[in-house]
Order: sequence, then structure tokens, then C-alpha cells
Amino acid sequence: MKKVHCLKRFVFLVMTLGLITTFTSCDDDNEPKPNDPVLTDVVGDYTGKLQVVAPVPTAEEGEEAPEGTDVTAEVTNENVSFEKFPVEDLIKAIVPEEAAPGIIEAVGDVNYKVKYTPAFNDDKTAISMTFAPEPLIIEFNLPTVEPTEGEGEGEGETPDMKVEVTIAAPEAGSFIYAGSKLAFKLQVTGVKVNGEPIELPAATFSFGLAKAK
Repeated sequence: MKKVHCLKRFVFLVMTLGLITTFTSCDDDNEPKPNDPVLTDVVGDYTGKLQVVAPVPTAEEGEEAPEGTDVTAEVTNENVSFEKFPVEDLIKAIVPEEAAPGIIEAVGDVNYKVKYTPAFNDDKTAISMTFAPEPLIIEFNLPTVEPTEGEGEGEGETPDMKVEVTIAAPEAGSFIYAGSKLAFKLQVTGVKVNGEPIELPAATFSFGLAKAK
């Protein structure tokens, strides 16, 4: 009888260990492997160039196209964020040429972030990024002009200016695993100054960035 009981216990122990091993194996299969692509692979710090694409070429025939503006960006799980969004060209288009340098200095660094939704391509070699840009708001004061003799007091004061830039994403951006490269475009579709719309040539901001290692 003792041998029978021992045999039953042994069989029960083997079956129990087998079940535990099976469940553990299933759990391991469900967990992502260390090298499997995940949508958070796009998260990180980036550096690269910004090209402003105008509807009319800015370079004459035979001239080299501009190299672009250096930019940095941080990509989180939800946003692409810029601590220094390049707004110099936009300001130059709004204010008189002679006032632009002072305004650019007064505006300082402009923070801007864009929400995005990521998705894999079919073979998981790239991540598509669908952007949902919100308006870019820039507020600044024009340089004060001293009133000339005979003018009323306060006539030289200039009111605050609020610029609201409507931005759209003409197409989805992409993060390519090969080279860890991020490319996307943002398009200026409208500009208001103190609530009044102004006509400006459409412009597209084309970003070509690489993930910092």
C-alpha cells in the first residue's frame, strides 16, 4: 500500500510541475521579446534640420538651396515637443524688415508641442505618426517709438501683439528603424494678428531628424 501511495504522490507531483511549466511558458510567449519592436521606440531626443518650403522657390537658378535650420526636439509617448520652435521667418513676414531683429530677440524661445498617434507599418520596420497640431500662439510687444515734439502723450506707445498661427499636418510623419530617422511636415494654413487674419504665402515646415544615441 505504501508503494501505491508513493507512486500516486509521485505522479501528482509530476503533473503539478508540468502544469506550472506550461503556464509559465504561455506567459513567456505572451510577453514581448526584448528585440521586438514597440510603439514607444520612437520616444527620445532628436536633432536635425528644418527646411521651410515656400510655394515659390527662393533660390535662383544655379544657386544652391539653403541647408536648413538646426532644430532639436523631444518625442514623448504623446507629443513631439520643441523648446525653440523656429519662428524667425514667420516674424519677418509679419513685421517691417527693420523691426524684425528686435522682435525676434524680444520673443525669445518659443515652446511648441504637437500631439501624435503612432501605428506600425505592415512589417514593423517603421512607425507612422498621425499628427493633430494645435494653433501656435506668439505674444510680444513692438519696440516703443518715442513721440516727437508736439505729439500727444502716449501716442508713441505700441499695444501688445498676439499672433495666432494655424498649423496643419498635410501627411503622416514616419519613424524609420533603419538609422532611427524621424521625418514629418507641418504646414502654416493661416495667421491672425490681434484677431485679424492677414494674408501670407503658404509655407511648409519639413523636418528631418535623427534620434540621439
